[in-house]
Amino acid sequence: MTKHTAVPARLTFGEIAARIQRPRRIVDLVLDAEAAAEIEGLEDLLGRLTRPGVERPEEAEAVAARLHDARTAVEDSQVAFTLQAISHRAYQDLRREHPATREQIENAKSRGEAEPAFDPDSFAPALVRAQLLDPAPADEAEFIAFWRELSDGQLSRLWSAALAVQLQITTP
Repeated sequence: MTKHTAVPARLTFGEIAARIQRPRRIVDLVLDAEAAAEIEGLEDLLGRLTRPGVERPEEAEAVAARLHDARTAVEDSQVAFTLQAISHRAYQDLRREHPATREQIENAKSRGEAEPAFDPDSFAPALVRAQLLDPAPADEAEFIAFWRELSDGQLSRLWSAALAVQLQITTP
């Protein structure tokens, strides 16, 4: 928990700037997507086997054991990623470095949508990488290799968290 200190009545602008803390977010990412997907099916099956009037306790016990194993596998495969918003200027610079492609712009226009502000295929990993505090990849190549291995759901989880922390409005 962050310790808050009393703010003196009058601060210089430099003192104010020195106190700025950008928002952070911890995102748990499940690496064992197969076990995570298995949980829903096992929960459904267990529910059917334990309904009133269903006499299948042995099967229910076996399914409950498999469900426990799947939940353990998911917990064991969870990794916490700490993201911190980057400065507004850095965010705008990053957006400019990853403009929407001509094809993305044409597709948006053909659907009657606004022109995309950036190319999500290149901007998403760039923003996550820029915000990532922990765990820290050894280098850019290691991060790109990691990003390429993510499923759509895993990628979406990190990307959504990166946008959320970047655009988070802090209020008293």
